[in-house]
Amino acid sequence: MTAFELQVHQNPYLPQGAAELDAVLSVSARAEAVDEHQPEAVEVFLIDCSGSMNEPPEKMQAALDATGRAIGHLREGTWFAVVAGSTSARVVYPEAFPPRLARATPASQELAQRAVRRLHPAGSTAMSTWLARARELFESRPSSIGHALLLTDGRNEGEAPEALLAELQRCAGLFQCDCRGIGTDWDSRELLGISDALLGTTDIIPAIDDLDQELERIVRQSMARRLGRVSLHFLTPVGAELVALRQVSPELLEMSSMATWMQPDARSGEWLTVTSIDPGRPVMSLFPTGAWSPGEQREYHLRLRVQPQEVGEHNELRAARVSLVLDTATVAQAPVRAIWTAAEDTRTRIDRRVAHYAAQEELARAIEEGMEAYRGGDTDRATQRLGRALELAEASHHDDTKRLLKAIVEVDEDDGGTVRLKREVRREDEMMLDTRSRRTVRLDRRDQEG
Repeated sequence: MTAFELQVHQNPYLPQGAAELDAVLSVSARAEAVDEHQPEAVEVFLIDCSGSMNEPPEKMQAALDATGRAIGHLREGTWFAVVAGSTSARVVYPEAFPPRLARATPASQELAQRAVRRLHPAGSTAMSTWLARARELFESRPSSIGHALLLTDGRNEGEAPEALLAELQRCAGLFQCDCRGIGTDWDSRELLGISDALLGTTDIIPAIDDLDQELERIVRQSMARRLGRVSLHFLTPVGAELVALRQVSPELLEMSSMATWMQPDARSGEWLTVTSIDPGRPVMSLFPTGAWSPGEQREYHLRLRVQPQEVGEHNELRAARVSLVLDTATVAQAPVRAIWTAAEDTRTRIDRRVAHYAAQEELARAIEEGMEAYRGGDTDRATQRLGRALELAEASHHDDTKRLLKAIVEVDEDDGGTVRLKREVRREDEMMLDTRSRRTVRLDRRDQEG
């Protein structure tokens, strides 16, 4: 039995001369699947200890208490460390030089909790140093399933933005990172940049009373990941090109820039990593997806550009071969097909899953553009884009996003359903819409069968 299932959803029929096609890949890890090698786990807690965490003092205390309790939910045997982040980053547990990881046992977890309780806020915020320290720790266990939890209340004001971007490039592929912002004084685009690069998530913790539950949830989710590094590989023939790849469920993540490319060497025929693509040779594009939990499901929207063929079933083109690779073993494969036809009923039919996620992507874009206009003072464009987002949320039964939008806009039913921006919008509601609008809803079974 394979650990994963892979399905391709598409309408392979294209009108004559068409050069682009779309498909949705559904990937499922079997509920009973467990990596036979049982890779070890590494968890690093990155806790903001800058001066702003003391405003008010209850915030810092709540963050330390919640972190301590989250440490108690580590799976026994997990390698872990706690890093206090401010202008620099210091490993506060385990206390050792050079810094190292500790193995989770009841005794070590209690010692870590004591170390956390002794922390005090001071200094500014330089997140690249926090991530660099985490990277050093993860590099000591390179075969592990690595995860970091970054908790902050502020902006990365202690360093140039370029320093953070450079460090993210060094960290990519080594570990995943979930970011959580306490309150409303942090920059959602900044944390989303970190979590996107490191295949994680970003969300707001609006009240300190929510810290315990959210940190526990993240750690339990991390501990449930038992299937090591998983990647998607796309083999495209000469003349075909992978244009875009996005994760579309459970939330949107742009992956196009994460590719590693390989092509066969002209002399030896061996596949080698390349930095630029030779259009005269087939291409293998590799995309990391991180670690998985048994029973987890994700979906990806793929767009390909191909060379049009003659009309006819006998001219079917294999536009790509999709492989799912666990560590170094291929665990599932499926083709993406292209057939050019003159039959209007087949060439104009849009696969339901492709259409559903295209609408979800449009919804997220409308929210992003609307909020950018809102922050820039362009009321007309903000109203137009957020109004369109509300329409899309209604059509796709995305009740959570609809609720978030209605904290920003209101609908005047007495004026024909006119959408207007609310006069007073809480900063908390803005940030919730920023971070949670990427979450998507899966295609309803009734829609699949309809």
